Amino acid sequence: MATRRVAHPRIVLVIAAVAAMTGCLYGPPYDQILTGDEELLEYARETFTDAGDRVAMAVIDGDEVRTAFVSADSSTMFELGSATRLLTGLLLADAIERREVALDDEVGRYLPLGESPAAELTLRALATQHSGLPVPPRWRAGGSSSPEPDEQTSVELEELLELVASLPVDDEQRYDFNDVQAALVGHAVAEATSRDFADLLEERVLEPIGMDDTVLAESADDIPEALAQGRTDVTKEAVESTDAGAYTPAVGAIVTLDDMIALARGVMSGAMSDSAALRPIADTPWASEGIGYFWEREPRPEGDLTSLFGWSEGFCAAMVAYADDGQAAMVLRNLGETYPWDEAVALLEIVRE
Repeated sequence: MATRRVAHPRIVLVIAAVAAMTGCLYGPPYDQILTGDEELLEYARETFTDAGDRVAMAVIDGDEVRTAFVSADSSTMFELGSATRLLTGLLLADAIERREVALDDEVGRYLPLGESPAAELTLRALATQHSGLPVPPRWRAGGSSSPEPDEQTSVELEELLELVASLPVDDEQRYDFNDVQAALVGHAVAEATSRDFADLLEERVLEPIGMDDTVLAESADDIPEALAQGRTDVTKEAVESTDAGAYTPAVGAIVTLDDMIALARGVMSGAMSDSAALRPIADTPWASEGIGYFWEREPRPEGDLTSLFGWSEGFCAAMVAYADDGQAAMVLRNLGETYPWDEAVALLEIVRE
């Protein structure tokens, strides 16, 4: 197994000293440190006004990249949360291209789900979020989906498979989001290749893209010290980050802004730009928007808009891109907002004005 990469934190006092020497701006609420591109900071001042906000944002326009930070810097790390599933989608596409798995293979071919309804679900149904599986408890088998922080324990793969095998499957298999679908896809690919999921993702997705700082928090020891303090969406109370366990293919990635910039470039014009994961093969509930292998794309008059969004209990992430124009925008924030779409779209409009 490859050694997990852990970024080192910057001490807050050092950041403040550097900010003072370099003329970085403060506030509101005046105990924030704002650094980076002035046009992005103008948006940040209006949007990220809470004293606890830690935000990293970037826009790409061709070869130009502009970044800005709110009480953070390029080494600050954020949970990618449920957007991790899109990395797993890229891995699935790679495995299909190598003929290690097929899109219409049943997941029970690779994972011991017995004769349960879930065993007959195809990788296609799971990756397009049309499995018909209900949302299971996320933190542990038989537990609450929103446990108290001191009750959170990660789920082992055996527990997850036992839980999935007990779940009913809706025959209509409508589009529905839940983390278990990506978890099953990731573990199925790992089993098909007889590889560890984290090592496989690093070798086939993270390294080719250049996501050099990304950490997969399979265990508590993997959580980097550079991770920002997460906060809940409604109360903005601090929440303790926990390891992802068997849900790592769905929610386990922790990234820097540089990782997100590399991902955007990778899917627009780089190593993953031709990935089948990006091409819609199923419908979603949103008008003309379609879904590939977890990646969603919406045809618009100005071009196809590719999107990434996800969240965890204490973080959210979003990225939108017009690949044909080489334009993208992304936001990482330490707040568990469940649909962080608006911020990324607003930043993209700055580029397209």
